Amino acid sequence: MLTPLDIQKKEFHRRLRGYSEVEVDEFLDQVLEDYELLYRQNASLKDEVERLRAEVERFTSLEETLKNTLVLAQKAADETRNNAQKEAELILKEAEARARALEEESRRRLELLEEEFRALQGKIATYKAQARALLLGAAALLDPKAEESAEGEAGNANGKAAGGGEQGT
Repeated sequence: MLTPLDIQKKEFHRRLRGYSEVEVDEFLDQVLEDYELLYRQNASLKDEVERLRAEVERFTSLEETLKNTLVLAQKAADETRNNAQKEAELILKEAEARARALEEESRRRLELLEEEFRALQGKIATYKAQARALLLGAAALLDPKAEESAEGEAGNANGKAAGGGEQGT
């Protein structure tokens, strides 16, 4: 490629009927001036293109980094959500298992208490029957006429105690 200096230093050979030296020099000066301007613009545009290429490359790299960051953030969010869901399910299962265990334990304790209650009711009925028999026996000792009626009532009291208890005294 020609440089402005090449144009400036160019000399033509002289011939007998050649072109006018002044016109050729003026034309070459005009060509040189325009060529220098174009040459500088071309160099400036090349620099601008290089700068823009570097900037595009930087933005492309930044875009790739942002995409990777977004992908990683999405993966982290998905993983966190999945872990939270698994943990919630585990907590729920543990709570259900504890509830079942407590329910079973409560049922067993209730059955034991009901058995104990029935046993105590039986003992109370027995003690009532024995107390009635003692009272009737003591009353019979104090009142000989009541002896006959006491024997009949004592038999009824013992029969009621053996039959499962008595209502009110």
